[in-house]
Amino acid sequence: LAGFEKIAPYLGNPLILVGFVLMLAYGIHWQLMKSGLLRQVSQKDSSLIIRLFLRYGFWLALVLLLAGVGLQFSDRAFMNSPQEALVHYRKAVQLDPDNADGWNELGRMLLRTGEFTQAEEAFRKVLALGEAHQDQEEQAWALSNLGIVYRIRGDLDKAEEMYWKVLEIDEALGNKESMAKAYGNLGNVYQTRGELDRAEEMYRKALELNKALGSKEVLARDYGNLGIVYDRRGDLDKAEEMHYKALELNKALGRKEGIAIQYGNLGVVYKKRGELDRAEEMHRKALELNKALGRKEGMALNYGNLGVVYKDRGDLDKAEEMYRKSLEISEALGLKEVSANLYGNLGVVYEKHGDLDKAEELWKKSLRLYQEMGAEHHPDAKKLQGWLDKLAQLRSAAAQ
Repeated sequence: LAGFEKIAPYLGNPLILVGFVLMLAYGIHWQLMKSGLLRQVSQKDSSLIIRLFLRYGFWLALVLLLAGVGLQFSDRAFMNSPQEALVHYRKAVQLDPDNADGWNELGRMLLRTGEFTQAEEAFRKVLALGEAHQDQEEQAWALSNLGIVYRIRGDLDKAEEMYWKVLEIDEALGNKESMAKAYGNLGNVYQTRGELDRAEEMYRKALELNKALGSKEVLARDYGNLGIVYDRRGDLDKAEEMHYKALELNKALGRKEGIAIQYGNLGVVYKKRGELDRAEEMHRKALELNKALGRKEGMALNYGNLGVVYKDRGDLDKAEEMYRKSLEISEALGLKEVSANLYGNLGVVYEKHGDLDKAEELWKKSLRLYQEMGAEHHPDAKKLQGWLDKLAQLRSAAAQ
């Protein structure tokens, strides 16, 4: 037990915990027998049975413990190697096509790699299986993940509808972990719409539940989301604090995806402070991780943010190159919010080049995307309308 503190963090895994307790119990009894302190029963056969039971029970416990360790590191490898995970999950659903959990995990991996159409098909399979099994929890999985697909595509009303349905099911089941996730997802919808107070309300509800549950992974997500709210309000110190909390949790968990997300968020904060070198460093770290993970959505965001850094430095050619790299990915994935942002930024590049017609075309295209998403109150949508109004005034004055 001298090194107990080294294994304590892994005892959250059920297999490891059970294996450890069994191994400890059997190990103590076996040592007592060997030392002669444990009194032997009088019948020879009974004694032999007890010896065999204790000896092989100890080895059974050891096998369980090792299996738990293997499972824990396997799960971590899957999180950080989505392409490898995809292969395994595809095989799993082929072998057991009625397994809703397998389809759900496949859909989640497809989401991570940007295969949104295939992800939606997988989640619809989960929903169909949940209805066939009359399993509300499986239905909640499907609705939650379908909401993520709709949000990414910019259908915010449909996404919100999915999340409220999930919340209704979770409250009936008393599933606090899933309720916290639903609140976080609703916060993402309101944040995209520019309803920051409502977004913060949802994120804090999620945070309160997750603190009680002690889930570090989802706590990291909640802190990161709150950081974005503070960023949008202009409270950059508070935003940085939240993102660093999220970053440290993700590092402790070894979650490369979460680390990449927080590097990107910190890059946005540093850019707004005018610390362009530091901002570029964060975005390049995020891009490197997202490339390794094959996480296309993250790559699109990183290229776009690097474009903003180059634009602020006055390197318009490099900025345009980054924006177009990002746009190529975001349009292929159907990322409306990202594409809207990119069209607006490209319009700024053309405006600085003096091509006002092209700038106007791109700004209008960007604004239409925000309107299609029902995000007219998004800060960028308001900014775009201001630019278009100013351009119209300049043209009107020039015509007089």
